[in-house]
Amino acid sequence: MVVKALIVAFLMAFGEVVNGNIRVRILHAKFGKERAKRLSFVSGLSIIYLICWFTLPWVAPKSYEDCLMIGALWFFVMLCLDIYFARYIFRLGWSKIADDFNPAKGNLLGVGMVLLLLAPVVVFTLQSQP
Repeated sequence: MVVKALIVAFLMAFGEVVNGNIRVRILHAKFGKERAKRLSFVSGLSIIYLICWFTLPWVAPKSYEDCLMIGALWFFVMLCLDIYFARYIFRLGWSKIADDFNPAKGNLLGVGMVLLLLAPVVVFTLQSQP
């Protein structure tokens, strides 16, 4: 189950990289930076939940505890990748990286990470309904 969850995490990471590129290359010019962030948040969350919806049966958690473990793994992988890209690819300072997670400054990455953590539980619950 853990290996499958890691595979899904990297699929999600790929989807988020594509989403980020679309935001920077297309949405910023068309809608402005702030609106592009909000649109990208919605599309990014949609990508995460769609991938979760279609892959969670394959990962095959047996309980809510399994789902929380999967969500924590996805959270950790995405957090590490976000920090790595911000720090070493884009050369951002630690204060700018911290700002990206601060909803009080209009940034939704922290909110998105919490919703990523909860995605397996939400999807597991929805898919368990008769």
